Amino acid sequence: MRLFSFDSLFMRALNFIADLVIMHVLWLVCCLPIVTAGASTTALYYTCMKRMRTKEGYITKNFFHSFRENFRQATILWLIMLAVLFLFVTDLRYAVYLNNFMGKIMLVTCSVFLIPCVLIAIYIFPVLAKFENTIFDNVKNALLMSIRHFHPRCCFWLSTERLAFCFICFRRLSGLC
Repeated sequence: MRLFSFDSLFMRALNFIADLVIMHVLWLVCCLPIVTAGASTTALYYTCMKRMRTKEGYITKNFFHSFRENFRQATILWLIMLAVLFLFVTDLRYAVYLNNFMGKIMLVTCSVFLIPCVLIAIYIFPVLAKFENTIFDNVKNALLMSIRHFHPRCCFWLSTERLAFCFICFRRLSGLC
């Protein structure tokens, strides 16, 4: 009978899983218009941090509070990120299309400039959810955090890359074929 009491480990785990599902459904619904994906991601990070640190159970209230509060900055940052992504994808496709020495130079330079953009994109929304700064200060803090935590991030990238390589090379073992 203690298994189904509200304070049991089993019920706390179920409550935590239900909160995660609610947060992700809210994130998906608020991301449907592509323009609001930045604000929705910021709200998701804010709600997750609030849930983990304070054990506060007001998921929907926290999500929409952060969504409203960070909507302007997150939307501006998201639209800038989309524009930069479009620029890099266009440049990379053009560099591959050239298929000569100039194309290789473009490919290398785009790749070099893409690295800090990706590092900023990883940390910008958690920084925006946690701190109240200007857009420039948020970008600066995200870049500094990504440089500070560069080694663990590289280890994560390498492990993910190896996992993706195994899934691509051994599709039958992974159940994809």
